[in-house]
Amino acid sequence: MTIEPIYLTWLNAKGGFDYFLFKAKNAYNISIEGSGETRNNILPLWPDSYSPYADTLQRQTFVVSRNQILLRSQHLDISQVRALSYIKSSVLVQIVYTRNDKRTVKVDKDSFKKYDEVDKLFTLQFTLSYTDEIPSQTV
Repeated sequence: MTIEPIYLTWLNAKGGFDYFLFKAKNAYNISIEGSGETRNNILPLWPDSYSPYADTLQRQTFVVSRNQILLRSQHLDISQVRALSYIKSSVLVQIVYTRNDKRTVKVDKDSFKKYDEVDKLFTLQFTLSYTDEIPSQTV
């Protein structure tokens, strides 16, 4: 497993954007939120006495999934932890890939955890999620 840094930006309380590069090892997951099946009646005149399922094809036609990233920080001092805690209350959080390429993500507010490390250092951990659907947002 390689470490892939994630550059995050968020709208701060003053109307500007703050940025931070998270350089620790992250965990990736895809959760399935729902799926659906359809039935096609391919032999409508098939005798009913044979089987109730003999004249249909059943297949999965859609899946609703959500990508999740368990984001972890490198070692931080207490002032950095305080500054990064504003991500939790921001209405707009994005992963920055390039100057013109950003992905809007949702922050799981209940997943924020602060861990005490050695010598007054800390690490933060929280979950980001996003879908592959066309983004639409208002602020």
